[in-house]
Amino acid sequence: MKKIIYLPGVVLLLSMAAAKANEKMMVVTLQTDTLKKDATDPVCKMKVKAGHTRTAIYQKTVYGFCSEGCKNKFVAEPKKYIGK
Repeated sequence: MKKIIYLPGVVLLLSMAAAKANEKMMVVTLQTDTLKKDATDPVCKMKVKAGHTRTAIYQKTVYGFCSEGCKNKFVAEPKKYIGK
């Protein structure tokens, strides 16, 4: 009885999954910055005052949030909220 092992395929799938995870992690910088001017929370559309520190940086733009819940939703899926 022969055993066939498809190890290269498994390695390829695992490396693709790791690359996708890295891509997602790199999308939103977990760095915070102070909001420089009044803005609108991209998740719930509430007004956010300048000086707020509850922020996330995505594609070199600083976004301000009214709550940690909105910030966490944005960090998980930023493309869902940009361009709405």
